[in-house]
Amino acid sequence: MRSQLPIMLLLAALVLGLVAPMTAAQDTQTLTVSIWGFNLDVLEENVFAPFEEMHNVDIVLDTGNNSDRLARLQAEGENTDIDVAHFATQFTHLASQADLLQPYDPDMLENLDEVYDWAQDPLGNQAGVGYTVNSLSLIYRSDLVETEVTSWADLLRDDVAGYVSIPEMSTTFGPATLVMIDRALAMAEMDGEAPDEINYDADLAWEALPQLADNLVTTYIRSSALTTLVQEEEVWLAPYASFAIGNLINTGHNLSAVIPDEGAVGQTNMISITAASDQAELAHAYIDWFISHDVQLAEALDLIDSPVNATVELPEDICALLTCGEMLDTMIVLDQAQVSERLEDWLERWNEIMVR
Repeated sequence: MRSQLPIMLLLAALVLGLVAPMTAAQDTQTLTVSIWGFNLDVLEENVFAPFEEMHNVDIVLDTGNNSDRLARLQAEGENTDIDVAHFATQFTHLASQADLLQPYDPDMLENLDEVYDWAQDPLGNQAGVGYTVNSLSLIYRSDLVETEVTSWADLLRDDVAGYVSIPEMSTTFGPATLVMIDRALAMAEMDGEAPDEINYDADLAWEALPQLADNLVTTYIRSSALTTLVQEEEVWLAPYASFAIGNLINTGHNLSAVIPDEGAVGQTNMISITAASDQAELAHAYIDWFISHDVQLAEALDLIDSPVNATVELPEDICALLTCGEMLDTMIVLDQAQVSERLEDWLERWNEIMVR
């Protein structure tokens, strides 16, 4: 008969806590992700749930707009629970300047080589990876607006007065809207000729802003708010971000998406690892999953995120609704350092005009 002593000793050790249970090595990790509260149901299906299963991890979400989440990250500093942060490039730049991010390691991202060069390191300091490219252009109710919309300056037209909405200055595309209105007004003065450079002072736009304010039904902070305004037929014309197109289409109204004569603004959304995170390996795995072919394709087909993974091929009808194809070569990308330098002053001037 075999001795039962080894088994008895093991059982005794477990009872005494000398040997950890076998499941300890499989304990579920936690990854806290700061992200917008938009399209979370689709992100859960395409991104979060599969990643959780692959890595035995629970993803905890911290949601809100760019400025609110950045403010929380700044306030918490080294005590933050946030491991990974999704920000628009402008806010990633601000977070990086405040030393809130740690550089990513390219060697830990197997899919990075598949990403377009301009999205691999948008800020040039490895503060984050661009995982999607968005564009800002115009959308309008073609059944209610009789004259075709072709320009950013059309936001100032009398026939749409009271039915216009634009993003708040504190949002990702608030400054871009101002800059593009300025570009449109400058081109009108130059008989349609495009200026050689972007005028970040936007003098013409600031002069026209009181007139634009009179045309507004309201401003919006979240794209979901714009969708509701369009759904309720309160807005006929507005700048919109390409990631919102699916929800806007689902309103069922006759909407026409327009790339204005002056161009559309393009910008990347970025994923970064916070300086306080001790989950660098898991955070890199999360970024790598987000920029993988399969995730990028799924997000594009659901009209959520335009792909930055160059291996993704989309049907023409899907590409036409996103930021892809020829549009990638023509979109206007703003210098985020120039925008950040002016933003505090712009917010003050904006509030003086809009809050009245």
